[in-house]
Amino acid sequence: MEAAIRWSPHATQNTPRFIIVDVAGNRLRLCEIESFEDSKVRYKQVALRDKLPNFTAFDWSKTQESIVGLGSASGEAILVQIGAQKSTSSSQSDLIHSFPLKHQRKCNSIAFSTKNYLATGLDKVRNDFCMNVYDLNEGSLSPSTEPYKKLASSEAITSIKFFPSQPDTLIAGVSRQCVRIYDLRDSAGIGAAQFPTRQVHNVAIDPLDENYFVTAGPSGDPNVCVWDRRFASRVSPLTPGEGGPAGSILDLRPAIDNRMGSTIWTLRFSGTRRGCFGILSNTGEVKIIELAEYTAKPSPQTVPYNSFGGSPWLSQHYTKLTHSLRYPYYHEHQGQDPTARVIAYDFMVPSYPTYGDSVLALHPSREIGVLKIPTSSPQLDITAMDELISWNPGLSVVRALSTNLSVAEDLIKLRQKAASLKVQNGSSKTQTSANEHIMNLSSCERHELLLGLGSSETSDFGDYLKTLSTQRRRCREGYSLKCRRNKIILQDDPWLVELWDTIGRMEHLAEDDGMVADCLDLSYLGVTAITLETFEPESSLSRLVGTDSFSPAKFEAAVGSIIKLKGYPDFYGASTEKPKHRQLGLALCGWTFSEEIAREQSMELIDRGEYYKAIVLAVFKGYKSVSLDLLKYCVQQRLVENIGLGAVIACDSVNEEQRGMCEWMAEESEDPYLTALLAYFVSGDWSVIAKMTQLSLIDRVGIALKYLEDNPLKEFLEQETSHATACGDIEGIILTGLDEIAITLFENYIAKFDDLQTAVLALSFTNPRYSPKEEERFELWKETYLMQMQSWRTFLERTRFTAQHNEKSVARDGRILNPSSGRQLSIRCNNCQQSLTLNDDRIYIEGSEPPTTNTAGLTESKSRRGPLAASGLVCPKCGVHMPRCGICMMWLGSPDPAKPGGAAALAEEDPMGKFMTFCMTCTHGFHAGHARDWFAKHAMCPVPDCQCMCGLRH
Repeated sequence: MEAAIRWSPHATQNTPRFIIVDVAGNRLRLCEIESFEDSKVRYKQVALRDKLPNFTAFDWSKTQESIVGLGSASGEAILVQIGAQKSTSSSQSDLIHSFPLKHQRKCNSIAFSTKNYLATGLDKVRNDFCMNVYDLNEGSLSPSTEPYKKLASSEAITSIKFFPSQPDTLIAGVSRQCVRIYDLRDSAGIGAAQFPTRQVHNVAIDPLDENYFVTAGPSGDPNVCVWDRRFASRVSPLTPGEGGPAGSILDLRPAIDNRMGSTIWTLRFSGTRRGCFGILSNTGEVKIIELAEYTAKPSPQTVPYNSFGGSPWLSQHYTKLTHSLRYPYYHEHQGQDPTARVIAYDFMVPSYPTYGDSVLALHPSREIGVLKIPTSSPQLDITAMDELISWNPGLSVVRALSTNLSVAEDLIKLRQKAASLKVQNGSSKTQTSANEHIMNLSSCERHELLLGLGSSETSDFGDYLKTLSTQRRRCREGYSLKCRRNKIILQDDPWLVELWDTIGRMEHLAEDDGMVADCLDLSYLGVTAITLETFEPESSLSRLVGTDSFSPAKFEAAVGSIIKLKGYPDFYGASTEKPKHRQLGLALCGWTFSEEIAREQSMELIDRGEYYKAIVLAVFKGYKSVSLDLLKYCVQQRLVENIGLGAVIACDSVNEEQRGMCEWMAEESEDPYLTALLAYFVSGDWSVIAKMTQLSLIDRVGIALKYLEDNPLKEFLEQETSHATACGDIEGIILTGLDEIAITLFENYIAKFDDLQTAVLALSFTNPRYSPKEEERFELWKETYLMQMQSWRTFLERTRFTAQHNEKSVARDGRILNPSSGRQLSIRCNNCQQSLTLNDDRIYIEGSEPPTTNTAGLTESKSRRGPLAASGLVCPKCGVHMPRCGICMMWLGSPDPAKPGGAAALAEEDPMGKFMTFCMTCTHGFHAGHARDWFAKHAMCPVPDCQCMCGLRH
């Protein structure tokens, strides 16, 4: 350690002094604070002592402000006078005393006591004492003065500290052996008690509770131990320790960041907070630890078994708070130049409270800063309004900027911003490399990249907060079980749009029992189950219609009947034993069998800017004339370049020259669909195209169904189904359908993208109607999503979703498979939290015996069941008055005071006047008629100082 800083034990409000100890330069500087400038200290030099003998330890006298003790490299103790009364020039007369040694060796530690004792700890030498204690109260001293006490024979002493309130008692660290407590009044000199340990460096005692002290490990061992001296074992075997084993009460292993091999330089207690101490490492890390003690009695019950291993926490002491005031210089986010790191520190004790609980920090340039210790641990919270609240230690709020855009428009704008920032921050060469990387990504990986742009590190932090409310905003916009509406809401995510397009086709095919034939219900099955006949009706008996048995022959017959019912033409493509299965699979993929519809679908792709995809898919589906027309249109409109693609499409085969040209164009192309078409012209192998993961999975499945032989098709479908399920690829729904295997796919999808909302909505089409009885994951997800909607206060949307799900959860015999969820909305008393309805089963008629207490613990009386409760002015459960109307200030339930006639007028009012309404945001209540009239003209809540925009939330 090259330098140190110490706050004066004699500092006052008028003399806030400290000393800078330059170990490398053999210099002492007494300084005084003049002012603070933010986190920097302006100070003046009061006195200077330089050209001192080489020293390795120091301490400031606790009784005389002008005396500093130095432990020299030769082992002798030196008293130096430093103060404002002396001149700043240095001379040997400033060395007011020294205590020579018989055997010279390094002095490791020196310490003053409040009784004016001076102790030195020395390196080990054979047949000599390694700790000397001098009494500075014996009048005139001479160099030959013998120590008051000689202790620790042939034991190296690494660190020494006196107890502040017990100046005759000290703690000494004995190298590689123990921490020992000495009582100088004991003539034996063998020590009162000790702790066996190798953590014997940098001893520090808590001045606010001297039972506790801390020690650190040697160089390269950044561990800290907290000790309670009451548990120390007695050195004499005749007086064993009491109260517990001789061990530390808390170990911090490691106490600091040790990735680069750190060493603890300094341990200091604050002196203002009990159990609070600081740690400084050689890497510049400054950490404040606050300890606490658990005072409750331990439970007599057996500690529960921990399946993850480890032992239970049995100590009553623990780390309450940890404050990282400075991080290591190599920290990835908070790092700094090694030449600017903190090299020494000390606490500013209560004698100078101007700056609060703070630390003086010394830097290599000898600049001094102030590190404020937070009064509480920094905290981060996300509010219900998606605001980031931080206390560090002051309050700060970060909000996402509100816009009038839809959630899809907001996300598109956010991702464009993130992408443009990446382009600006990268060179053209780097950007070219990035584009090539994106071209080589699979469709699933591009989906992950798209979602990652929404929370890119290049975005503003306010943009992060926008993404937090994505699911809530989608819910408010109507994201539910209407496929067409969902595709509009999800315009920012083409992969989710394709998901709902697929589910929409499944729903359309299943309409009016369109997927029911020969006693089997094939609704919402995927391509794999239909093509490979992996259908297992035993897992869901709802798929068996009027029969208890199943056979592959019945399944094949059912597929044939469905194809005939829907009027699909014969399959045209690869030779196969199951053409009808393939035709039904192509229908699930959206491969239409009408040229006119194919043309319309292709034009929709062109309108979305997917020009080559429209042209190429028309070729793959077998409509070359449509493809040529689209290519001609795109060239004329200058949407694509004329690269001679039309001539290649029109040919049934290509020659060697054309094949070479296609090879070259495929290497230069950045569009995956154009690359796929050119690759087919080059290879003539459809399996190559089916394995191009850059294409959408649903298109690759269509190509495989139409052009692959049975065995390659089976291998392809099995491999892709397994991969999509394991990766949580949302495109895999075309293979799994919404059957049981889809739940596993969505489980991995949720783990990757945290999108529980989409999983619940998609699976609601088949669960619980087609789900196995033992499957519980969907019900758990559904309950979680309902609770989310409750916390979002989207009560109407929650009710709407429940109603739509109930419509899809009806068995063939008319049974409703969803358990009743009770009321979705109810008005509750603000006092007892029970429903205000009068026809509740818990309401007792007059004359019957009511319960003695209600759920709020209030005694019920028969008077609360009488006419007053029936009038609607009080709660029928506890009798407390209704809230007042925020407009007329009358009790809710009372007649409109603006109309003469009282109760008679209430009966003549419009129906709305009889109801109560409440704002779900500010919770203020109104007569419904009054609220309707008020909010027809105003947007803000009528209650003074509320400022809630209730009128905009209807």
